[in-house]
Amino acid sequence: MFPGRSHLPVTSSWMTAVLVATGGSLMVVVSLGAMAAELGNMSIWVWIATAAVGGAQCLLVAELAARFPARAGGTAQFAYRVRAQGSPTMGALSAWCYWFAWTPGIAVNLVLVGTFLRDQWLPGVSPIVPALAIAAVLYFVTALGLKLSTLINAVLAAVAVAVVLVIVLSPVVRPHAADFSQVFPSVLPDDTGTHGLAAQLALIAKWGFVASWSAYSAEMASTVCAEIRQPERTMKRVMSTSAIICFTAFAAVPIAMFALSGVKGIQEDPFDVFAHAGHVLLGPTGEVFVQLGLMAVLILGAETFIIGSSRTIYQMAQDGHLPAYFGKINKRGAPVGSIAWDAVVIGLLLIVFGTNVVDVVAAANFGYMSVFVLLPIAYLVLRKHPAGRAGSFRLGRYARPLAVFLCAVNAVLLVFGGVQWGSSVILIGLCVTLLILPISFFTRRHRARTAPAPAPEAELVP
Repeated sequence: MFPGRSHLPVTSSWMTAVLVATGGSLMVVVSLGAMAAELGNMSIWVWIATAAVGGAQCLLVAELAARFPARAGGTAQFAYRVRAQGSPTMGALSAWCYWFAWTPGIAVNLVLVGTFLRDQWLPGVSPIVPALAIAAVLYFVTALGLKLSTLINAVLAAVAVAVVLVIVLSPVVRPHAADFSQVFPSVLPDDTGTHGLAAQLALIAKWGFVASWSAYSAEMASTVCAEIRQPERTMKRVMSTSAIICFTAFAAVPIAMFALSGVKGIQEDPFDVFAHAGHVLLGPTGEVFVQLGLMAVLILGAETFIIGSSRTIYQMAQDGHLPAYFGKINKRGAPVGSIAWDAVVIGLLLIVFGTNVVDVVAAANFGYMSVFVLLPIAYLVLRKHPAGRAGSFRLGRYARPLAVFLCAVNAVLLVFGGVQWGSSVILIGLCVTLLILPISFFTRRHRARTAPAPAPEAELVP
């Protein structure tokens, strides 16, 4: 069914996967202000719509992860089956795009944290210095195994939930501090109406394209499915819980922030904007708590991205798309070969792009959306196939039209939304995306020459 399988230790509970998804629950902070500047409070509905699409995709991912749990890296690893006979090219492309999409997210989060530390306690120090230091700690922790990462992530996830609750409850408990006329009615800024309906739809598609990079984050739970006990029984619960958490965050947080700060206020420094919500509810103490909590949440997001992206590179090595070194596992069960590669790339991103590393996010999202165009197609192909883990669940008849709908939505966002960011963004995204094709081809050919082909592994038929 697939060219390779994970050999990572299967020792984690289903909550481990949910914690990974929780790391992306406040990624709204990355582009909330920039989107509001162009879409006004209409951006609230862009966040809600993209989070809903991301949640729906989790249903497809849940079935595939439950049926074929030996695929480390999750969502992107099923595109090998966009053709019934299998396609190494599409498999390599999907996994590489997924890795490229999340890797800049690590740098973006760490730059935001580094900037906050510089502004608060390290005047005159480049934000890249603390960002690199935190990155080194996170990669070291990840190399010590998923068990330790899970423990740390559990603490940070509790902080994330607390921050979200403070933000969401602020306009409810202190209604005098909120102005819901800044939320409803939701309209585009006046200057967008002069360009006609087509231009307005193009603008919404432009920001829907970028919002998906954050709002689809619930699917990250699948990146560790190969390390979860009894995935055939738990993956539906994992993906459903993750989808609910992320949808709630991406719907409630923008509404609360617009009510408290308005369109203009949201465009300020994100730490100050979110701290205002804490001040409304809890005074100066709440302000400090939200600022420190947001920093912890961004670090949690970076850690979960590291976990997911390193598993993706590991599985690519198992599938033969990258040298075998990237599939190396240490005695703690961590894929240290892929973690080392990930650390080098992040270090280079931080050094080369500095605080402007966020500029590559739109280009990286070109690859991310490509994954979600391929995923529904792979699902439709695999749905017809009887193979898979015994006892795993199947979605109802609604899954076929849902897959077609999701493929169409993602294709529209990729083509019409992506092009709004300009030819340079698309060109960078396309070049990086296609880079894997010669790498995969020559790696597979070299490994075929130097090692005997492995015996095919039988799949269990329910």
